[in-house]
Amino acid sequence: MVLFLNSKMNLRNAGILCCSGRNDRRPLRLGRIAHRLSEWFDVLAKHSLTELFYGFAIGIVMFGVASTVAAEPLTMSEDFHLKRTIWNFSRSNDTNFDDWPDDWQRKTGRRYPKYVKVGIAALDPEVEQQFRSLDTMMIRGWPTLKKKIPELPALPPSAADALVNRYLKVELDGGLVMVQSPKVKVSHAYQYRFSARVMTQGLRYNRARVEFIFLDDKGEELDSHPTRSVMGSVNWKDLVVDRVRAPAAAIDVVVRLIVEGSEDGLEDIRGTVGFDDLRIEPFPQLQLTTNEPSAIFEQGSPIQITSRILGFPKGANRVRFELLDANNERIAQHVSSIEDEKSTEPSIKKTKPVPAAISVPPDMQVIWELPRLPPGFYRVRASLQGQTLRTLATETTLAVIDSTIGETSSAGCFGWTLSEGTDQMPPRELAAWLVKLGVSWAKIPCWVDPRDLEKIDRIAETCARIQEAGIQTVGMLDVPPENQVSQYDVRGRRDVVASQLFRDARVWQPLLEPIMSRLTLKVRLWQLGSDRDQSFLGRSQLEESITAISSGLQGYGQPIEIAIGWPWSEPQLPRDQTTWQAVCRSDDPDLTAEELDSHLQLEQNENRDRPTRTWVVIDPIDKRRYDRDARITDMVLRMATVRKHRVQATFVTNPHDIHHGLLTPESKPDEMLLPWRTTARMLGNLRQVGSLSLRSKSQNIVFAGTNRTVVMLWSKDPCIEKIFLGDELRVVDVWGKTTSLLTEFDGSEAFQSVAIGPVPVFLVGADPSILAFRMSVNIEPTQLDSLLGQEQSIAVSFTNPTREGVVGSLGLRGPEHWIFDDPVNSWELMAGKSTTSHFPVVLGNSAKVGPYEIALEFEYQTVPPKRFVVYREISVGPIGLELKTSTAMAENNQLRVEIEMVNRSNRTQAYDCMLFPQQDRQYQRRFITVPAGETVRREFFWDNAEPLVGTTMLLRASEQDGKRILNYDFPVRR
Repeated sequence: MVLFLNSKMNLRNAGILCCSGRNDRRPLRLGRIAHRLSEWFDVLAKHSLTELFYGFAIGIVMFGVASTVAAEPLTMSEDFHLKRTIWNFSRSNDTNFDDWPDDWQRKTGRRYPKYVKVGIAALDPEVEQQFRSLDTMMIRGWPTLKKKIPELPALPPSAADALVNRYLKVELDGGLVMVQSPKVKVSHAYQYRFSARVMTQGLRYNRARVEFIFLDDKGEELDSHPTRSVMGSVNWKDLVVDRVRAPAAAIDVVVRLIVEGSEDGLEDIRGTVGFDDLRIEPFPQLQLTTNEPSAIFEQGSPIQITSRILGFPKGANRVRFELLDANNERIAQHVSSIEDEKSTEPSIKKTKPVPAAISVPPDMQVIWELPRLPPGFYRVRASLQGQTLRTLATETTLAVIDSTIGETSSAGCFGWTLSEGTDQMPPRELAAWLVKLGVSWAKIPCWVDPRDLEKIDRIAETCARIQEAGIQTVGMLDVPPENQVSQYDVRGRRDVVASQLFRDARVWQPLLEPIMSRLTLKVRLWQLGSDRDQSFLGRSQLEESITAISSGLQGYGQPIEIAIGWPWSEPQLPRDQTTWQAVCRSDDPDLTAEELDSHLQLEQNENRDRPTRTWVVIDPIDKRRYDRDARITDMVLRMATVRKHRVQATFVTNPHDIHHGLLTPESKPDEMLLPWRTTARMLGNLRQVGSLSLRSKSQNIVFAGTNRTVVMLWSKDPCIEKIFLGDELRVVDVWGKTTSLLTEFDGSEAFQSVAIGPVPVFLVGADPSILAFRMSVNIEPTQLDSLLGQEQSIAVSFTNPTREGVVGSLGLRGPEHWIFDDPVNSWELMAGKSTTSHFPVVLGNSAKVGPYEIALEFEYQTVPPKRFVVYREISVGPIGLELKTSTAMAENNQLRVEIEMVNRSNRTQAYDCMLFPQQDRQYQRRFITVPAGETVRREFFWDNAEPLVGTTMLLRASEQDGKRILNYDFPVRR
């Protein structure tokens, strides 16, 4: 009985230690197991059973425990019933008791020494020792029990094996580690979720990560999906790679556990890394595809969405589609019921199972024909639903474009650096796709293995097809093939930069000569390094080095031109030190539109005779930090800025970048693609020629070319601009949607209403002569002195922008109390000539100070006549004097009015000020003298002032010893 009680206490303590020592998802379950064993002991104790029965109970219960742990169902969920693979480094993963997971392999070599200790270990050695003591006790009583029950196994099941939490432990000792799991069969009918738990202690240089790698039937690697790296001291952390699809040729997947050094090649002498709970979990796939592989549709083309359900789960009975616009507003929806195999509905069909490495259910396709859509960016969401099924959902994107907007040729300066995802497209299709998306320049990575003649021929054909489409090509030598990196004097990834790669011609020239001999026949422009590679900065004897590199790259003597990266923070070198033909300018972080304008203007002023051409990097700003509209506005304004300066080309460095790109990783349109395309096509090869003075105060830029004009408008605060620019005016938003603007009339004045907001819009179809004429109109002075009753003069100047003589008239319409002797002047102008019309004006005694809008009514004497109104602003007030007012209510129902006068002139000004309230109140009077360059404030007070709130007061100030009279209205506020 003493043995029984001691054993019972040991078991309970072990259970408690087990629960407290674990740091995974199973502590509660193990606690229940320990509690279950404890209950058995309580039953035995009540009946005063002997040690024999105690041993029997222990054996049977532990056998059940071990069986329960070993037979844990490998199902992902009750919905899908799919097998999953788990390595938790328990005894089931180490059947030969050698503390190494069965069938796993370890890489050994120069940087992967065997002396680095790697093996299965208990997470809590104290817990393991407690269960080992229990195992020893059970073994002692097991022979007696087996004599009574011969059917029992030779040895009792091990509590330590069943219940102790183990993991794969790496104890660093100045080396790297890589271990790999056995192969696991995969199927293309499923998508996969990979996960692992990683722990690190005391890492300074090393970092740990997990890779999930797909293999083909020959064991060759097809695709790798790494988790993020962990370093330092981090408690157990879940790392997940979700929604992964196996490549077409994949039949297996393996897990690779990696402990690597720093990018500088440094390694830790001490430290611990742990890996646990590696999971490969398959999910049914719900795939969405379109009848156009690129998901770019011409306006008016039919659009079909096909939902393919792979690994069809039980309980699914319908597919729900939703169509959303660029603002995520639902504009259409559709539900397709999934019937049994006898279904005759034409939009639903089952397909035979695809041959795969593992058995899968048949898949099904559901097709939705979308309604005709205007140009824009769209999302299609699909969800698989059922009564016993949790929703399985996915989405895809598509874009509808209007190929008639903007610059229909490839003329322009906007381009891409082609990235992974585009090199798989056939060259002819790639060229057509780039033209469709408004790309005028293309940088093509060309550094490939010289023995891969097929790839070299493919690049050559790609260059030829792109050039035939009118796109300017640039060959880029940025990163050599992976199998060649070791031949260069580089220590880590940070050293793989152009200045280092091109340091020794004896290394790079033999490797590049076969490539350049083939490609320089097609490509003349070549860039050394990536778009943001600025490694040539500071290199000694740079001009001689670039000359030598250029000569070595010429192949069979074909002349080439070289471009290198250069930061905005550094001025370009003098002309006599420059041997390259172009510089690719960039900065980190990217410049704003204002900063870019300043840098380009400075460079243009300092280097007017420089032959070096300028290329600019313009990537969308980070979607993780900025909202969509802010990203669009920033990108569009920077693209517009380069059309003001002498910039030859502008590039997006990686269109597929998930945070800074234009496309999804699957080469489908992302939300920034259409704004980029619309801006590139709108601006094309146009140049900034100025801006319009608008009544709404909206910001705008006017672009003009030989045959086209475009006005880009935006405003921080949404507003409506009423302006007439011709009868065929249209507005194009950043999504490429065109809307015709109706001509409205206010009396005899014609206008179109343009809605303007923070995201720019483009006006097209403007009458070039009216647009240029509006921009030429100028009014002087912009401020009239407040000399009431005295004649002053307003001069209006303008230019005839046409190639023919024009005869017309100008009428000037001012505010009330402005008196014009002759408000209409006739004029006649030859082509390209300017003139000025003068209008005498007298301000009446009731004319008030402040800003005023003057309407300039022009009429061309053509057939039919052209009439339009140009608005300009003139302020009235004493020159050099600024007048401000403010009101406030005190607690005693007293109103305080403060008058502030700022004298910016060089003489003292004095005014007799009378303040007239409404509500039949008595006016108040003050004399205010303001010395030159000073500010003076005076206060006025009214009692029982509540009725005055919301009314208007009139300040009338007469200049002492002068002729000015100021009439100034202002509202009364609390």
